[in-house]
Amino acid sequence: SVTNAVDRLERAGLVDRSPHPSDRRAVLAAITQRGRDLATEATAVLNGSVFADPGLDPQDASLLVTVLRTLRRRAGDF
Repeated sequence: SVTNAVDRLERAGLVDRSPHPSDRRAVLAAITQRGRDLATEATAVLNGSVFADPGLDPQDASLLVTVLRTLRRRAGDF
């Protein structure tokens, strides 16, 4: 569940919880600086070891990027 995931992240010092300002039933989770640093580090590792050589020739890799960009735009992600 989301609560269990946030519990683990909070214990690891990666997020802080705070009460919702207008809804007493809700709690907000915000990333900490430690969480940001870890996300930056993880992104660098993924980019360097996983995404650096996706096993596609350059033309196929370019096509994949184009298709994913289109999908993300249509989903409102960009």
